[in-house]
Amino acid sequence: MLRFCFKKGLVFLEGQIRRELIRRLATGKIQFELETGELQNYGDSEVLAHWSSGRWSIDETSLGSLNDVIYLATPRDLATYPEHLQEIARYREQYINAIQPEKTPFHIKKWRERISEVAVGFKDPKPPAPTTVYGWWRRYRNLKTINSLLPRTARLATQSRGQRYSIFEDVITEIYLGKQKLPKSDVYEAVVLRVSRLNAARPVEDQIRAPARATIYRWINQLHQDIVDASRLGSEAARAKYRMVLGTVKVETVLERVEIDHTPLDVLVIDPDTKIPSGRTWLTLAIDRYSRMVLGFYISFNAPSSYSVLQCLRRSILPKEEWLARFPDIKGTWPCYGIPDLIALDNGMDLHSEALEKVCQEIGVQILYCPVATPEHKGSVERFFRTLAKGLIHRLPGTVFSNIDERGDYPSEDMAAIDMETLMHLMTKWIVDVYNVTRQRTLGTVPLRRWELSAPERNIELPAYPEQLAVITGIPASRTLFHYGIELDGIHYNSRRLQDMRLRAGENIKVQLKFYEEDIGYVHIYDHFAKEYIQVPALNIEYAKGLNRSTHRLIRAYARKTYGEQYSAIQLYEAKEAIQIQISEALKSKKMATRKKSANLLKVDSESVLNSEDPLTVAKSPKKIIIQAPPDLPSGLDDDLPNFNDLTMRRNEGGDL
Repeated sequence: MLRFCFKKGLVFLEGQIRRELIRRLATGKIQFELETGELQNYGDSEVLAHWSSGRWSIDETSLGSLNDVIYLATPRDLATYPEHLQEIARYREQYINAIQPEKTPFHIKKWRERISEVAVGFKDPKPPAPTTVYGWWRRYRNLKTINSLLPRTARLATQSRGQRYSIFEDVITEIYLGKQKLPKSDVYEAVVLRVSRLNAARPVEDQIRAPARATIYRWINQLHQDIVDASRLGSEAARAKYRMVLGTVKVETVLERVEIDHTPLDVLVIDPDTKIPSGRTWLTLAIDRYSRMVLGFYISFNAPSSYSVLQCLRRSILPKEEWLARFPDIKGTWPCYGIPDLIALDNGMDLHSEALEKVCQEIGVQILYCPVATPEHKGSVERFFRTLAKGLIHRLPGTVFSNIDERGDYPSEDMAAIDMETLMHLMTKWIVDVYNVTRQRTLGTVPLRRWELSAPERNIELPAYPEQLAVITGIPASRTLFHYGIELDGIHYNSRRLQDMRLRAGENIKVQLKFYEEDIGYVHIYDHFAKEYIQVPALNIEYAKGLNRSTHRLIRAYARKTYGEQYSAIQLYEAKEAIQIQISEALKSKKMATRKKSANLLKVDSESVLNSEDPLTVAKSPKKIIIQAPPDLPSGLDDDLPNFNDLTMRRNEGGDL
């Protein structure tokens, strides 16, 4: 059976006239285009009446893929009309059925006698005239539907409202359905003006009365609001506003689908030395769709990127025992680890990176890029962000709120008291001791229990070598191996093991390597003879150890500008000291954007907390840098921060969030 719905491209045929559906107007009418270019507007009931009566027929060649579409063009039934109108239609149908016009041709005398007999049975004191019943029969005999017996006013309610409404339709398209979001009053004024101009060219007897303001406003309120919002707000905003939940992603076990997304945290993070806010951070978080357990997260001042996803994915795969050991006051467990089957990400260009795709290929993870501006495709992680904001972030000192109305006159910068280490501590504690053990309505249980029941039924896999996970999250590159090793960003890397590869090959060879943004002190180079990666340190390890690549590139640019292209090692140290002093001063800048950029250069992120040798120490810029000749030159990044116990929020350790 062929089926159709009111969709663009549908064609109706009326003899030699061909009407093609091109759009639905905000007034609810359907607009057709004739082959001559003429546009015609019809209401749904008008189109259905023409189609059901056989006057219009469907051009089957226009159906195309519509053959598989569920039939949506269903006329309204009697139950959709008011009760008093239903009673009138039933009353008329009773007389038609009693007279049986198919067997009894119309004859006034005979019909009057039959109507009188029926009226006695119905106890009708005012029976209709024969001509009246015949008029009902003429409307009923073609469609044989009780709706045709409704009073004419009801049947015409959805049809054209006359010439005044046609003027309104033209004005609404030109004025109201635009990005300027003009008010309703402009529509009323334009309609009145157009009616007055039309009346000026007509005789008095043909003039029309302008609709009242209340009538115009009522017509506007009766427009299809989804079409109105698409025109006034934009298609994406309208789609998000009227999105429908027609189903959900079906997963049957943990790690089958992991959703990863980013959000700015509504709290100002301070520098632990200066106590001055450095700005807001970005959170990249992974959540298991089946259990709603948080698998891992990454916090940084940098905007979201594939690097953020890689760091978050690495922390999600690894067990959390070492992570929790850094915060001994956390009492709960965090049993989540393992390589997922699929990760769902945004479709941003910054996430379509070769590094991310290669990592996922190597560990056997499928990437699903969700369509642009469709947060509902990652509903679990989006819902978690709202829970996190209300449950933790907006309760912290220095919260900035996303909504300016909620913020009011709250002095965010004056109240800021959270540094990166404290933020990591509180985030971990809230996830483990609060969120994971809080019952969720959609699950019917707590996320931790859901994980514990499902995990034993699945073979959870981990990398055979933990260090391999760190290697594959590195950034790939290739260089030529010489007698002095390899050079990357002006830093030479060499070792005895690396030179053995060159000796075995008998010549300078091209090697594949992985380098890291957070530390230029080493790289991993692939030994294609042994089929494994080897770690190769920087020759100038005193300079490179613990230094991130962004700061190193800034130091090199400063050295070239100050000393020329052929700068010495001592001059490079001097450039490093000058840049680190500038970064330290920038942390005290009055502009938050400058302070945030400085925090980026220092690589103050969640990894700096988790990778620090002392669980309560975060790498920072030194207060004083002393220049010495190698090899006694300190890296400048190994000074200790004040003890965590000195922080205000440490006083309530073990207490409620």
